Amino acid sequence: MPVNKENKMTGYASIDKPWLKYYSKDAINAEFPKCSIYENIYKANKEYDNEIALIYYGKKITYKKLFCKVDKVSKSLISYGVRCGDNVGICMPAMPETIYLILALNKIGANANMLNLTFAEEELITLINSTETKLLFIVSEAFNQLKNVISKSNCTDIIAVSAVNSLNIFTKVIKRVKKIQNAITWDDFIKNGKHNFFETPVYVPNRPAIMVYSSGTTGASKGIQLTNDSVNATITEGMYIGFKWNRQDRCIAVVPIWFSTGICAQILMPLHHGITVILEPLYDFEIFYQHIEAWHPNFTITAIGLADYLMNEKEMNDAYKYFKYFVIGGEYITSVMENKLNQWLRKNGSIEKIHKGYGMCELGGTVTATHYKCNEIGSAGIPTPHVIVAAFDLDTGKELKYRERGEIRVLSPCKMLGYYKKKEETEKFFHTDLTGRVWCCTGDMGYVTEDGCLYVDGRIESSYKNEEGDIIYLFYIERAILNIEQVRQCRVVVSKVNGVNIHVAHIVLTDAADRISVLSNIKEYCSNNLQKNHMPTLLKLYNSALPVSKAGKVDIIKMQNDVVDLVRL
Repeated sequence: MPVNKENKMTGYASIDKPWLKYYSKDAINAEFPKCSIYENIYKANKEYDNEIALIYYGKKITYKKLFCKVDKVSKSLISYGVRCGDNVGICMPAMPETIYLILALNKIGANANMLNLTFAEEELITLINSTETKLLFIVSEAFNQLKNVISKSNCTDIIAVSAVNSLNIFTKVIKRVKKIQNAITWDDFIKNGKHNFFETPVYVPNRPAIMVYSSGTTGASKGIQLTNDSVNATITEGMYIGFKWNRQDRCIAVVPIWFSTGICAQILMPLHHGITVILEPLYDFEIFYQHIEAWHPNFTITAIGLADYLMNEKEMNDAYKYFKYFVIGGEYITSVMENKLNQWLRKNGSIEKIHKGYGMCELGGTVTATHYKCNEIGSAGIPTPHVIVAAFDLDTGKELKYRERGEIRVLSPCKMLGYYKKKEETEKFFHTDLTGRVWCCTGDMGYVTEDGCLYVDGRIESSYKNEEGDIIYLFYIERAILNIEQVRQCRVVVSKVNGVNIHVAHIVLTDAADRISVLSNIKEYCSNNLQKNHMPTLLKLYNSALPVSKAGKVDIIKMQNDVVDLVRL
């Protein structure tokens, strides 16, 4: 690895690592634990038995109870034939039993196969069968949705767990669950755990511990294999990214648990630090309000869509005065939107700014985050202490200098082992440079500044060649339009209109926006800030929000096919 021995700026981020000036020596020199994820969390909390680990609709679960439940689940898993290296499917949202399962599987060395409930039936069937899933845990309330998946999968042992199982109000529910053909109830699963379980957690380096999946928006979903080492690295990095944690903090978990951010950054990392996690199985805005009012959380990670909804739909008075870290990620946030969110937080009682982050499932969820010493408007923050980020030229494969745009590539201890049984895709993701460093190719465009801040433009694939052969970068158009104050959301897609591929801007206006004046402002701003070939000619206006897929992301395919009621700019 190149070393900048004279401590002079070379112009290359990977050598200079300018972000390190924001971190302490303890952060820079921190070592990652060589143990299972379970053991890492257990050691950090074993002396705090009576502190609250989880809150689930008012029910408080202490660390003592958490570890006791994990032991019982471990015994049951072994009794049902699960062994080190086996895949166990979890098709459940964020509920206590899901956490018990993930930690118990990790304790015995098995792999938690986190199946996305929003995936289509055929995809779930393929993922279950291709991973040779030993057991399959489902949330019983989704049985009608999953019954075809169950019947067509090769997994014969199905455990149905009610979402209210932990609340002790489920007599009628259990009766209904027992009617599920070929399914075992959670209670029976636990009762059958007769194995005399050994106490030493299983740690195997470079063996998958948790598998999450890519969203599948640009192709078939890929199994992302996270190891004990990569997840523990994510947990350790969370200690030093500029957040000042204490054991009285509370995190409300709203990112779905089947994503890296949902499980690693929003549950496992807080649990390791003794932070109480408020579990929320439903991505429901009203319930989010209720949790804020009841439990006064001071930490959350959410997408710009939820933040935008909260900002525009409901006043919370001083409910946000407890928030220390309101983290936004998942999509680009404009400077205009960032300033609006900061104003909204202050209006609702918080003295803090929003925090931003950038990451991907393949990298444990977190690559960069804003630091209290460095929270530049428009940036995605700085790399975490042991992560290196740089921009690379797509044609030459060489690292670019500061502020030069290219593909964002990452060196990270949090990186995945690889895509499950997808050798070719794995090889494309990793790139070894001339010095032997193995970079992760994100597929995003952006640049790094002299202060170490990362700025993300958009996906490389968000481009196309027009009829004249010019390359059109859709994210540049989106950026321009999003800078118009009266615009809430914008996504530019390529649609075939009258047999010709044309980029169409799909726009949501603010409630107070005057349609005619906004259109005039968009035309003027784009004319002054975009090349002529990037000028949008057709728009589609929405009253409330852009359409979203079952995965909660903007539905690109639906918008591409929607060419009705287009407005000429």
